[in-house]
Amino acid sequence: MRERIIRLILFCFGALAGAMLGIRWITRRAALITPPGCAPLLTSPLRLAYRRPADLVRFIGLRPDWIVLDLGCGNGAFTRDLARHARRVCAVDAQVTMVERLVQRLRPSGAPNVCPMVAPAARLPFASGAFDAVLMISVLPMLSDRNAALREIRRVLKPNGLLIVGEELIEPEYVSWPTVAAWVERAGLTLRRRESNWLCYTLKFVKTQGEAAAGIRADHATLSRS
Repeated sequence: MRERIIRLILFCFGALAGAMLGIRWITRRAALITPPGCAPLLTSPLRLAYRRPADLVRFIGLRPDWIVLDLGCGNGAFTRDLARHARRVCAVDAQVTMVERLVQRLRPSGAPNVCPMVAPAARLPFASGAFDAVLMISVLPMLSDRNAALREIRRVLKPNGLLIVGEELIEPEYVSWPTVAAWVERAGLTLRRRESNWLCYTLKFVKTQGEAAAGIRADHATLSRS
């Protein structure tokens, strides 16, 4: 009996890994963001076993009075947990279908402090300095204009606001953490902390003060070609 359970677990993990590798191949060839048809994988128990929402909440250091942007929220794998520890969460995704599925996931338990919204990361419909923290899990490398997105994130963050970026090894667009850190630091945010396990990593950046990143604007054309 025990051997059957172990085999079942290994089969399920292998099936998930195979599916993700297949998605990686398709999305890289077609230059796609995660399609709505893959939404169940984003909230699968196997994924949330290594990318635990509670670990993200702890890593961010959420406070009850914070306003948080869940950028590229998809169908809301982490939105509900953020909402339990923050004053308000704006859950934003570029795909209407993903946001609709997020709303469906939130409906049974209710989350009145979540504001779902459809918007591109490069043109955020928020005032400057609106957020204490921005969360981007499995999002940044797949953006067509990550530099514009990073400019917008820096704009909407409060002074000393946090940007949390995470990537996962089996993602179609996986990029190693030093590369991601270089992208974000060129955009005027400073890496403060990193956590990782054998399948994912999470980085915490803080918005630098003043115009220390004034030279960033001159670098955008170069960065967009990298």
